[in-house]
Amino acid sequence: MNVLNRFKLKGNVTTAVRSEEDMKCIDKTIADNAFKTQKKRLDEFMLTNGFVKYKGTAYVRWNEINVLEYVDLQKERYGSKTFTVNYALIPLYVPHNFLSFDLGDRLGVLLIDRDVWWDYSNETTAEISFSNVIDAIADYLLPWFGKNSNKDILKKTLLEEKEKRERQGGRLSDTQQLWLDILMEHIYNDSVVEDNKRVFKLPAKLKR
Repeated sequence: MNVLNRFKLKGNVTTAVRSEEDMKCIDKTIADNAFKTQKKRLDEFMLTNGFVKYKGTAYVRWNEINVLEYVDLQKERYGSKTFTVNYALIPLYVPHNFLSFDLGDRLGVLLIDRDVWWDYSNETTAEISFSNVIDAIADYLLPWFGKNSNKDILKKTLLEEKEKRERQGGRLSDTQQLWLDILMEHIYNDSVVEDNKRVFKLPAKLKR
């Protein structure tokens, strides 16, 4: 089964927002309870893989090269009972004033090069959607995190991102450019890591 077919399971929806008529057919209490029930499965899976829960719907893991691996669930804001998954790498040795997604995207883009919104409008659909998300994280996102936990490969990833943006007439953000500069020079200040832990209000216990 190819990636496109595998992540085109029942439960995925083509857009984040349902029509008003479709929304009238959803029991919001059932949908919200289904989300909570299935999120517990995802919580267990993420904790098993060394992540800790962070700010309600997010998970973080501190890897061996002082980069924070971040995953969160983003619900559609107008009540369509759908959600997408964001992921990012955030260097703890680069100064930050707030938590920014320095290298990452939506999970659907990693899988099939387009955003995917998963459906939790009822118990059955929510179970399928969360199973789909867990499989996607296990088979695609965790290996991506693993690959980029090597400084040389991470530097290559950032250089490729820089080249891609320049071809499109853009550039890296200031934080990304500083990150790349630090990797090129192999020098950073350990005190910045402690500062970012306070800025991000990270949990006290993080696996490295």
